[in-house]
Amino acid sequence: MNVSSGKFQTAVEKSLNHISRERIIPRIWQKDHTVWRNDPTEISNRLGWLNCVEVTKKSFDEINSFVEEIKKEGFADALLMGMGGSSLTPEVFRFTFGVKKGFLDLHVLDSTHPEAILEYENKLNPEKSLYIVSTKSGGTVETMSFMKYFFTSVSKKLGNEKASKHFIAITDPGSGLEETAKQLNFRKIFLNDPDIGGRFSALSLFGIVPAALIGIDIEKLFDETSKMFNECEHKEVLDNSGAKLGGIIGSSGQAYFYYFSTA
Repeated sequence: MNVSSGKFQTAVEKSLNHISRERIIPRIWQKDHTVWRNDPTEISNRLGWLNCVEVTKKSFDEINSFVEEIKKEGFADALLMGMGGSSLTPEVFRFTFGVKKGFLDLHVLDSTHPEAILEYENKLNPEKSLYIVSTKSGGTVETMSFMKYFFTSVSKKLGNEKASKHFIAITDPGSGLEETAKQLNFRKIFLNDPDIGGRFSALSLFGIVPAALIGIDIEKLFDETSKMFNECEHKEVLDNSGAKLGGIIGSSGQAYFYYFSTA
């Protein structure tokens, strides 16, 4: 990553010097909330992404076992219902890596437009589809509305008992969705680390369960991820890709867009 070219060089260097001088990198890894502000509210309990590699790896056996079970039963499609952080990474994985032969094709519903909802209701065969209800809080209005709509629709076609085996939830422990999923006897409930904020959940269960369903080798993915985590935690600012990206973004929005338009 070249940070020494272009008319924004001075601004970027100033930002990187600030990161170095204020020891921003080690303080972030120490989960020092004062990097952002003195009040720890909604910061201290949202830094779980710093440990997401080791935390998510603990669920790999559970995830892989579930995926194999779903494949053996002949599921062909998965519809993920979520908004924002819950849906963005799965969609990026799907369009970046595609679908490995023998795995499920992933569709993402993050729009309340009636035509978007009807499109998936009409084109997916409930007999062969897995419905993923994904929300950290377990109370996101749009996501819970999707869940109610599709659970009702699938139940009409398959019956309540069979329909429940086509639904899984990804949510935080103790959320409203966890309670609802238990009441409706969902096939599976994946409980995520509650200290990971929704916008930073790419490498948590919110991103990795859908990734495994489309056939991504999550062990290999995390081997590469661990290398980047190690660089971001231990290397000095000028050799640290995470710090340099932060310096570019932090220097100015113009520098950010300039870099990515010329990289």
